[in-house]
Amino acid sequence: MALRRKKGYKFSDEVMSKDAIISLIFGIIALLVIIFSIVLAIILKGAVPEQIGALLLASGIMAVTALIFALISLNDSEGGILSKRGAIIISVIDLIILVVLYLI
Repeated sequence: MALRRKKGYKFSDEVMSKDAIISLIFGIIALLVIIFSIVLAIILKGAVPEQIGALLLASGIMAVTALIFALISLNDSEGGILSKRGAIIISVIDLIILVVLYLI
């Protein structure tokens, strides 16, 4: 017997935690800045301007801020757990990449 499609759409009433949204935005912006810096360093063969160091420092501050907001959002009762875990994962990935870049 074939499965029948349900008519209509089902939307979730669940809202996202504001702290998780802030953490996701900061984490994604920091990740984009890190990727931009790495790509620019590859293109310029390591001869990057000094402003890239300031951008990486700013992305490190944003990654730490994103991690703090993500940990705060875990205590909120509103919002799904997926966005909270995603925010933590993105901010930790940002910090790991920055530590690896610092050690290289």
